[in-house]
Amino acid sequence: MIRDRNAARHFLMRLGLGFVMCWFAVQELRTPSDWTVFVPSFVTDVSPVAVDQLVLLHGFLLLLAATSVVLGVFYLPGCLLASGLILEILFGLWWDDGINDVVVRDLGLLALAVALAIDPVRSWQLDNLLPTLFATKSPGRALGDLAAARRSAWQLRAGAGAGLLALVLTTGLALYAMGSGGESLPEGSVAALTNAGTPAPQASPRASTGPAATPAQPPSIRFDDWRYKQYAFQIYPGEVGPEAKKALAGFQLNLQDHGDNVVVLLKATSPRYKDAQYTVDKRDTAYFIETTLRDDPNDRENNLRDDGVIEVDPQGYIVNS
Repeated sequence: MIRDRNAARHFLMRLGLGFVMCWFAVQELRTPSDWTVFVPSFVTDVSPVAVDQLVLLHGFLLLLAATSVVLGVFYLPGCLLASGLILEILFGLWWDDGINDVVVRDLGLLALAVALAIDPVRSWQLDNLLPTLFATKSPGRALGDLAAARRSAWQLRAGAGAGLLALVLTTGLALYAMGSGGESLPEGSVAALTNAGTPAPQASPRASTGPAATPAQPPSIRFDDWRYKQYAFQIYPGEVGPEAKKALAGFQLNLQDHGDNVVVLLKATSPRYKDAQYTVDKRDTAYFIETTLRDDPNDRENNLRDDGVIEVDPQGYIVNS
């Protein structure tokens, strides 16, 4: 009876950890852009690949660790991978935000992953079943040769591991294909924000010229025909409406009058991203672009690649930034 209780406790711990890791893996694989804000700043600064790709890799590893722990295929490496991933998450959260409630929560998950790695119970695991299956499927082998069968069972374990890896890759690719993250903003006509912060303050091509001047590059995109118009929220001139305030989640808007120009300041409310500044001609209209509000829970911006600012002239054309 005690033995069965230990086995049940061991398996319940595996299910709990596997469920949490699998849930986050699914979210990262379906909408990687929503999770780029959680990539530590010191990683985004030096990464040779796009941050979205790092999130996808992280999601694959989470899913691999979760399935390995729950199914018991290469169980100990799976526990060590889970522990390493959680430790990496903890370090990243601490590096950017210090100690907070999320860090404290994940400390409990780390303790659970380490406990599973050192737990002497090894019940209901495929790693234990494979040698038995190998022995029973080998004609002429006696039960006394079980030890030899265990030594030879690495072939089955390798096959099971390869199958698990293929399953995880297939599942991950399917989740990514079915994902529905916000659209990234196009280059050129939108001064998009990035996780690494904005470059030098963006200025309208007409902002520093005289009243009769024309843009250095004539505008060619009509705002009414722009595919992202439905995601545009007016922030100048006039009062900022409630929908625009929702779109501005993660930023505090401040407009400064500079004579012929207006400086649009977006003050970041989190150290995970930086302030942005744009100079807009007073004759024009400024819009904040947010292609999805789903990535901004609790007034927090989780994806800067679908956020930006555009400027529209009185003739209804987008002024290239």
